[in-house]
Amino acid sequence: MILRSITRHVREQNWFAVALDCLIVILGVFIGLQVNTWNAERQVRAGEQRYLERLRVEVAVSIEQNEWRVAFMDRQDKYSTLALDRLSSCVVPPEDRDIVANAFFHVGKTLPPVLLRGVINELNATGNFQTIRNSALREAITKAVETIERSDLIFNAVLMRGTPHVVYVESQLEYLKSGPRSGALDIAWRDIAFDLDTLCADQRFRRALSAARAYTNDMQSYVIGALEQQRALLRIIDAELAK
Repeated sequence: MILRSITRHVREQNWFAVALDCLIVILGVFIGLQVNTWNAERQVRAGEQRYLERLRVEVAVSIEQNEWRVAFMDRQDKYSTLALDRLSSCVVPPEDRDIVANAFFHVGKTLPPVLLRGVINELNATGNFQTIRNSALREAITKAVETIERSDLIFNAVLMRGTPHVVYVESQLEYLKSGPRSGALDIAWRDIAFDLDTLCADQRFRRALSAARAYTNDMQSYVIGALEQQRALLRIIDAELAK
């Protein structure tokens, strides 16, 4: 229709009308392109929103897991400290027996920080990482991943250094309870057997227990650092989702 109008106006040599027709065509093309751009931007923003919502879930779960790990290793530190004190006096009061048993049972149970990376891996694998427009958020995600990767290397080193001490401690113990059980759950004094007088006189045993405690505390510090970083990351994600 617009072509017929332009052709008629050219034949009539109505140049003003020709110019007006051309302007209408140009505006129509411009508006069409702009609408397509707006639609594409809306789709990108919607995709970013979905990624952020999923990422928030994974970061929140990671925070919960790391909080549990910090608490577990903190408990183990307290158990080991009390056990070392009782070995020094060679007296274990009835109210402390379960704690001492668990200090031995949990010796060397060191846990690295965790970060669920399903969404992050998907963003990188699909080339959609730049979909997240906030550069500060992208940087926070990158640093969080780097922290976990670095902590994994440190964790392996800590395990290698701590294993001989854990092996020696456990070589002096006899576990009396059979069957499957979670390594994170506590045991009772009756579930483990050892000669208290022998352990009290065994300086190597006390040093091994102390070293294992130190390695656990070292790893706990990395979990605390990763936890603080992930909490900051979650705040940035929440701020983005609130926009």
